[in-house]
Order: sequence, then C-alpha cells, then structure tokens
Amino acid sequence: MQQQKGGGFRRFAQTPVGKASLIAIAILLTFASYVYVSALVAIPAILLFGLALPIWGGLKRPRYLALSGLVILLIVAPVSSLVITQDIRAPVALASSLTDITGTGGNALMQNASVSPYTGTTSTDFTWQVTIFPQGIPKGNSSPLWLNLYVSTCPGATSNVSVPSWCSAGFPFHLLNYTFAGNLTAPLTRTFNYTIGANGIWDWQMGIYTRNLTTGKLFYQTLVGDPTYNGIEGPVVGDFATTYFALLPTLYLDGFLFLGAPFYVVLVSYMFFKNREARRKQARDRAPESIPPSGGPSDGAAAGSTGPTLSLPPPGGAPSPAVKERTCPNCNAVVYENEANCWKCGASLTSGSTPLPSG
Repeated sequence: MQQQKGGGFRRFAQTPVGKASLIAIAILLTFASYVYVSALVAIPAILLFGLALPIWGGLKRPRYLALSGLVILLIVAPVSSLVITQDIRAPVALASSLTDITGTGGNALMQNASVSPYTGTTSTDFTWQVTIFPQGIPKGNSSPLWLNLYVSTCPGATSNVSVPSWCSAGFPFHLLNYTFAGNLTAPLTRTFNYTIGANGIWDWQMGIYTRNLTTGKLFYQTLVGDPTYNGIEGPVVGDFATTYFALLPTLYLDGFLFLGAPFYVVLVSYMFFKNREARRKQARDRAPESIPPSGGPSDGAAAGSTGPTLSLPPPGGAPSPAVKERTCPNCNAVVYENEANCWKCGASLTSGSTPLPSG
C-alpha cells in the first residue's frame, strides 16, 4: 500500500500541476516560517519542501531544482513584505522607563510615552508625549534636569556621533531637548512636536538626566524599547506602498542570504554525490568480465578424457579477440587500450596524438 501511495505521488509530482503544487507548498511554508517564526526555522522549511520533497517525488534534475528554488525566493520576499508592512504600520504599546532602579519603590520615572499619529506624511506634525513622575526619582538623586527626544532611522540610536554597530554612519538623526525649570513635585506631562519631513520607517527613544547628590555624577535613563536595539518603533512616514517598497530590497537581501545560500549549498552537494555515484556506476559497467581459469576440464568434456576437445564459439558467431587492458599512469585505474583519457581521473592516456601502448 505504501509503495502504491509513493508511486502515485511520484506520478503526480511529474505533472505540471504537481510541480506547481510542490512549489506553492514550499512558498507557503517558507513564508509562514520566515514571517511568523524566524529565519532559522525558514531554512529547514525551504530545504525540506523546496528540495527534499521534490527529489523524493522524482524531480531530481539539478536544473529544475535550481530554478524552482529561485522561484521560491523571488516570491517569498514580496509576500512577506505585505505582512511585515502591515505589522510595521500598526501602532506599538506605550513605553516607560525601568521600574527596578534602587530607591524608586518600583515606580518608573518616565511613563506612558507615545507618538501620534503613528503614520503620516512628510507634512505631518507628530507629537511625542511622556509623563514624568517624581516618585520615580532614584533615592539620593536630584530632580530631573533634562529630557531628550531622539528620532532617527537607526533603532535605539541616541547619537549620530557614536554610531551603533547595527547602523551605518550618516543616518538621519533629530534631537529635541527640554530643560526642567525647577524641582519636580508633581507628575508632569511633557510633549514634543516635530515635522520629520521625509518618508521612511522611523524610530525614537527618550532619555532623562538626574544628578547623584553624593558623587555629583549624572544619572541617565531611557525608555524600555525593543529587546534587540532598545528602540521604539514609529512614526511611519509615507503611504502603504512607500513602506512596502522600502522594505522589499532588505527582504530580498535577507532571503537570498539566509535562505538561498543554504538551499544552493545543499543542492551543489547533492549534485556532487549524484555525479560521483554516476561515475562509479559507469566504472562498474566498463569493468571487464571475469574469465574462468584455463587448464581445467571443460563442462562438456568427461573427467580424465585424453581425447581432443571441441571449442564451440559463443552464440552469435566467432569469438572476438580479447580486449587488452592497462593501467592509468596517474591513478592506476584499469583502462582499455586505445582510450584517450582515463575514465576515473581524466588524465591523458596518449603520448602526443597517439594512445599509449598497452602495459
């Protein structure tokens, strides 16, 4: 029963509909793994459903496998960009600073920070807002001195001089500052208004300074952002298409780098082992048949007979002369006389334009 099912699948896989179905399954599962899980999970997905499953279905031609892998990579990126664009344009949660700083009683100094609207155009006047709570001032520190807002295209960046390792120098960076006029005795909500004026997927962060009254050193806190860069997403400037096409080149680069490279490395390895097996089979097919030892009685002669024996030619006519053998001077493989190149290592078996004599 299993054999029949396997044979049915292989027959189906050979049809145009079957080939298209296998590619569609590979695209769907690779896309889902890449977008909803991680690139590390998408790698085995494309190898299993884009390579192993077609090979098991009898689609073993390297050219076909290479082209189907290219189709998968070309389609996964734009489909992923649709979902990721939608996710990026969705507002994020409110942000606050740390609550575990000594002497704050579990109170965050900065709370409920946000930007609105979350999406806009180059002429939109965006508003950033945060509430400062005096209960969050660390024990032994002064009242807040300065509050900074950092807006850039580099996640988590608080300067364009000290460039984070994950960004290239020269990224757009905007700094807005507020200086507190006196001691903070009650919660204060502070807003920043700014028109960015350029399309893009922007990121922001806030930092607040207090001073340690014992050491005189400044104490600096930021909002708690994403776990990787400590940045906060937003705002997104531009329409859906602008965001989509801004993401697409990066997704293509990531797709070919993290998914395409493993796929084609495994494909080349498969081709290597397949070709080696083909060469071994060719060697076995070319090897001379074993010749029974001479001197013993033939099957047709009685044991101990002293009379002459009749040697019958093989079926099909007179016997052909024996094929002479020799060895390759490079790898010692058994080759036939008058061959120009060794079947195993490819070394030339000729001297000039004339085949080497038999050994």
